[in-house]
Amino acid sequence: MIRDIRPEHHAEILRLNDAFVHWLSPLDAAGLSALLGQCGYARQVGEGRAFMLGYDGNSAYRHKNVDWLSNRLERYAYIDRIVVDPSLAGQGVARQLYRDFENWALSQGLNAIGCEVNTQPDNPGSHAFHHRLGFRALGDAAYGDTAVRYYAKPL
Repeated sequence: MIRDIRPEHHAEILRLNDAFVHWLSPLDAAGLSALLGQCGYARQVGEGRAFMLGYDGNSAYRHKNVDWLSNRLERYAYIDRIVVDPSLAGQGVARQLYRDFENWALSQGLNAIGCEVNTQPDNPGSHAFHHRLGFRALGDAAYGDTAVRYYAKPL
């Protein structure tokens, strides 16, 4: 069941983010509260065992990834992060969250979804997942000791 993120599940969300921090940016309680206050999409599965945060790419939220995508896409939604507890792997939870996010983006009048996937360190499973969902690579960028590939999917 997908629903809005609830405060009582913040600790679980922070635990999951920390478990996957090698592909995500670090997040503490204050950072999570700040993100939740800015994002247009903040949904979870279960008791925070999977979650997705996203934005309208034209929102006030600024980040290097949003800036990169904004130079190439118009009227798009940006996926900031998605994390699924390994115990839910293979159950279609990520697909459900992506479908829910697409519906949200469409309801906002947006016509594409943009995101990035690490290439350094590489995340081949995520690249394959995005290809299966119809995302296409837009380009690559490096930032210090990390690098990403940007993807977009028209709606």
